[in-house]
Amino acid sequence: MTTAPRVAIIAHSHPRLRAGGGEIAAWRQFDRLRARGVDAWFLGVVAGDDGLRLGGTMGDVTAFDPRDLALRTGAMDPFLMEQPDAAAEDRLLATILRFDAGIYHFHHVWNIGAGVIRRLRVQRPQARLVLTLHEMAPICALWGQMVRADGGLCDAATPLDCAACLPAHAPLSFAIRRARMLEVLGLMDVLIAPSRFLAGRYEDWGVPAGRIQVIENGLPSDGAPHPAPIPQGAEADALSRRFAFFGNATPTKGLDVLANAAARLAVDPAAGQVTIEAHGVDAAGFARALPGFSVPPTLALRGRYRPAEATARMARQGWVIVPSTWWENAPVVIDEARAARRPVIASDIGGMAEKTAGWGLQFPVGDAGALASLIATLAGDGARWAALAAAVPPPASLDQVLNEWASACGITLRE
Repeated sequence: MTTAPRVAIIAHSHPRLRAGGGEIAAWRQFDRLRARGVDAWFLGVVAGDDGLRLGGTMGDVTAFDPRDLALRTGAMDPFLMEQPDAAAEDRLLATILRFDAGIYHFHHVWNIGAGVIRRLRVQRPQARLVLTLHEMAPICALWGQMVRADGGLCDAATPLDCAACLPAHAPLSFAIRRARMLEVLGLMDVLIAPSRFLAGRYEDWGVPAGRIQVIENGLPSDGAPHPAPIPQGAEADALSRRFAFFGNATPTKGLDVLANAAARLAVDPAAGQVTIEAHGVDAAGFARALPGFSVPPTLALRGRYRPAEATARMARQGWVIVPSTWWENAPVVIDEARAARRPVIASDIGGMAEKTAGWGLQFPVGDAGALASLIATLAGDGARWAALAAAVPPPASLDQVLNEWASACGITLRE
């Protein structure tokens, strides 16, 4: 083991512009490494709407502080996973090379591009390259979610099935894409997945078994209290009637499932006094996601919140609902619920099922009726809520995760 060299953390956007799980995990890693004395740098590579919010022109670098940077670039080709503009790729590579890091840790390939990674490997042969796989973009050319164009879930990516989903590309193109993506992953010294489910998907696709290390994203210790004791009696009964969703109004986060379940409960006298809140969703976002669908009286939209507020908001609820309709991997909302010691009700697939096993509850993915029925059953049952809340495990601390990361990279960190 050697002491930590300079580390460059490179993500597919910046959490000041997009508060997605991958961006947040990457920035928290950078922030904690720096706090532990590592010569760490952060680069968010932004494009599209994020680039417009950042401002400036293509290739401009914005410094939020001297080590916390964002670079605006053009949109990546989602099929080739490459920068279509050679000049944009040159600018991005030049910025990354200027870090002169001993470890380059990428979170996602989105916005960065496979070509940048290939050229970095050639120009920095002694550096360690690390990639955290937050979803399945190398496997799936349709936004990396393994959800078919018709909305159905995809269990395996084959050239014929992928061509049926994206008919603009021939089956041979998908076979070539797979070979190219496996070649890029093979350039990495360390591959990380935050869930066993995701590691298994990549192994089924062709990454050698054992090549991917499963390391959770973790939460900062100061943001991950594990409150106690668990409320009992009348307080538990009241909390058992409070349900909440935390997330964006994006198509696969399951807001439609939640809204339809809430609508069913609004006309179900057996549901009793149930409150359901949607944090991260406002009226405009709801209307964009579900045009023509009225907000049910049982659903309150609480608008945007900062990631640092999530745990405290959750602690005022009884249950956290994660109704995503894609596989997910390691939703940060589940770790935040663990920090708040609140049981999760999640779709029964992918990383959601894995991460809530033994202390959460699952319902069939996409089934609003089943979700409504489960909510109605749980509401008012304080004893069951208290038992599940007591079983919620604390999330992995960021320091614990970084120690595992350092071991995978062959270095040691200062405590």
